[in-house]
Amino acid sequence: MEEKLSDRSNIFAEIIRRAKIVDGVCPHCSEHTLLISVVSDYFRCLNCGGDIEQKVNGKISYLPVDLSTEETKNGKKI
Repeated sequence: MEEKLSDRSNIFAEIIRRAKIVDGVCPHCSEHTLLISVVSDYFRCLNCGGDIEQKVNGKISYLPVDLSTEETKNGKKI
């Protein structure tokens, strides 16, 4: 059991080391706030908890992520 806790601690420590924190305006709540990312190019607003995708094309833009959309492949739901 002790080893499992140590493994979990190491995993969480690695996630925290790789996390990126930036400031920006959240498109969900329209507040200037901190955005945290543990996955490349996807952030979460620390104010409202909204998920945001970062787009870079000459300037950095944060766009809302719609988690309710269905993914399809060859016309079939995945």
